[in-house]
Amino acid sequence: MSKFRFRLETYLRLKIAARDQCRAELAEVLRAEEQLKEHQAGIESDIRDQHAFIRGRTEAGALNIDLITASQREVMFLKSLQIEKQQLMLKLRPHIQQRRQALIDADHEVRTLEKLKEQKQEQHIKLEAAIEAKQMDEIALSGFMRKGE
Repeated sequence: MSKFRFRLETYLRLKIAARDQCRAELAEVLRAEEQLKEHQAGIESDIRDQHAFIRGRTEAGALNIDLITASQREVMFLKSLQIEKQQLMLKLRPHIQQRRQALIDADHEVRTLEKLKEQKQEQHIKLEAAIEAKQMDEIALSGFMRKGE
């Protein structure tokens, strides 16, 4: 019985490598998105802390205008930083969608080739079984013919 060899095996391996690359690129973009979310959460926390500091100073009655002004400037800076991060998130979303779609397409190509490989392997097994059955029939027939002589 001959060994099955898929003619497109090299092509399949290339497609698997391309799919793995797409998966890695998507993971990288998702990590960048997660880092942006973490930065935004940190900025929001800093803004809350600055607001609490300003409230604490004004409620304590010890008004230090320079300190409150500096704190308000810090809040404005943090809000501008927050807006910048939000804009980066908006720019990142199309890249995420693009990478997801590329991964879906690459995975579809790999699954199609794997299914083709399975079909070809089944055809090979059936062909080998038919050849083997024919050989067994010929052996049995020649044995029968020898007995008849």
